[in-house]
Amino acid sequence: MALAALVVAACSSTDDLVVVFETTTTITSSTTTTPATTTTLAGYGDQVRPVTVAGDPLPPLTDSHADPAIGRLIPTLTGEDYAGKPVTIGSDMGSPLLLVVLAHWCPHCNNEIPELNAVRDAGRWPDGLEVIGISSAIAPDRPNFPPERWLDDKDWTHRVLADGIDSERQVFIAGDALGVTGYPFMVLVDEAGVVRGRWSGERTADELVALVSDLLAPPADA
Repeated sequence: MALAALVVAACSSTDDLVVVFETTTTITSSTTTTPATTTTLAGYGDQVRPVTVAGDPLPPLTDSHADPAIGRLIPTLTGEDYAGKPVTIGSDMGSPLLLVVLAHWCPHCNNEIPELNAVRDAGRWPDGLEVIGISSAIAPDRPNFPPERWLDDKDWTHRVLADGIDSERQVFIAGDALGVTGYPFMVLVDEAGVVRGRWSGERTADELVALVSDLLAPPADA
């Protein structure tokens, strides 16, 4: 099947990206509750991987002060890392999660990973928190491709889900399911799988620790 798809993404809502795919595509349809299409695209090698989504996707984040995703369960994302090992992200993992959606070409992502690493190296994340990266918005003609090597070069040691492309809807599957509107994009989920907060853009290590700790803290009357 010939595919000509146009994918548009933003780096922290300011740096527009336009990628045109023109290639022969192998398509596999999902039978999950939220159907997803995965593709293999020439020129991308193994940097895009099959991803399926189960459950309701989160709405796009348009206002971090009035986010309709707060209090909702995250959808379950099933895919692979760059070594081909299975990765599942869902509401039944039993621990709080910080999902970090990254684009290899985005300068803000390149600035943010060292801040995340600084928190990791100092052991400052709240107890039990797992950080998982999602490599999305893959673009062979943009800087730092392939993202697998880029993440190694940036000393990213957390687990990674390699995003896939839905050729019918012209979106990156995991990013779309999480309501991504810019990069880097973060989704904080509590141990019950409930979204506590989402935000986009750069934060310092101190700001990240404070924000995550505050959002995970139970209310005073809990």
